[in-house]
Amino acid sequence: MTENNQSDDGVERGDEFDPATDPRDWSAATSELACFALARSKGKKLVKIINTRKKMFPIICIFEEYSDG
Repeated sequence: MTENNQSDDGVERGDEFDPATDPRDWSAATSELACFALARSKGKKLVKIINTRKKMFPIICIFEEYSDG
């Protein structure tokens, strides 16, 4: 991981998430690997993975549209 919380795959990692106030496109998952599969199926870029440490679906995947540039 680099100093700004990004790993070699270019995806930021974190542990804070509030679904009531977060306006980004997100999905819950059971693992980080599932986030990559979800991004591929949505046709979007995975930009952040949040580990909430909850029992069911502990991982939150944050997505963005691919930029044209």
